[in-house]
Amino acid sequence: MKKIIFGTILSVFALALVVVPAFAAENGTQVYRFSNEPFVWDETHVLGDQFPGAAEKFGEDVYVHYVAMNAETVRVKANGDVSWTLTQQGTATVTAVDDGALLYEGPFQVEEIARDDGGDAGCLASDGHAWLGNCTAMWNNLDFAQYNWKITGNSVDTFNITIRGAGNYCYGGIHEDGAFGPGCKL
Repeated sequence: MKKIIFGTILSVFALALVVVPAFAAENGTQVYRFSNEPFVWDETHVLGDQFPGAAEKFGEDVYVHYVAMNAETVRVKANGDVSWTLTQQGTATVTAVDDGALLYEGPFQVEEIARDDGGDAGCLASDGHAWLGNCTAMWNNLDFAQYNWKITGNSVDTFNITIRGAGNYCYGGIHEDGAFGPGCKL
């Protein structure tokens, strides 16, 4: 009798594993998953700019070269809502603009969580990716974002963005002169 009851429970559980995802798929949500995608980015940090980045750490203008791997999950609902999580982990190489001297090489990472109700911030790419840098109306229309970018923890450079409601944002980093935006708590 115990074998029959246990077998019935297992059968019901197995059926639930098949039926529940089928019902979940009917809610119109498309899920895109990406992993181990290469990311390369180069930028110049200028000492004295509003956002000097790593230039402040080293006391001179610097080039920063990033090489990382991305992992991302994007959910697109039938009503147009888009939400995503994205992580990058890799290496940042910092060199002096003046003479090309290597100033630093070490870990780099990004964590990005965002939600665009209705899709009106324009962050979704045609291939299913979504990221803050792709948004056409991030500052005015994105509904939620938590973005943390850092080279070796907080010791070399960080940059953060927080959005809590469309138009309610705050951004800055350890080398900026304060935080900026209407959503900053003073």
